[in-house]
Amino acid sequence: MTEKKDPKTPDGFRLLMNVEDDIEAGIIESKLKTCGIDTIKSYREQGDLLNIVLGKSFMGVDILVPEDKYEEARNLLDSAQDIKDEEILADESFNDETAKASSEAELKKLNRFAWIMVALVLVVIAAAVVLALLLR
Repeated sequence: MTEKKDPKTPDGFRLLMNVEDDIEAGIIESKLKTCGIDTIKSYREQGDLLNIVLGKSFMGVDILVPEDKYEEARNLLDSAQDIKDEEILADESFNDETAKASSEAELKKLNRFAWIMVALVLVVIAAAVVLALLLR
């Protein structure tokens, strides 16, 4: 008896895993891509439509890899299971002062933008109140 192939699975690719959402899929795809392994994201049944409408597919996201890279991808992901959060946070990239300064500058810009938007909303409300009082 032959194994049925999922009609969405392109020839030469194999299902590596199903993950909960696009964020998790993106992290795994990024890791595999840095190791030279191509990936394809695929949604089950109406999952792609649900992802557009609701922002989430309740059937998860399938990650497909080339059949000849399947074992390498599986081993790569299995080896990452042993890494502890402390090891990741100890990486010097988390202490990069340039990245921190850039993030702080972006937050200040966003904060300024938020205050400008609040001021604009208040001006519009005040103008509406004044207009309503004048039209009485």
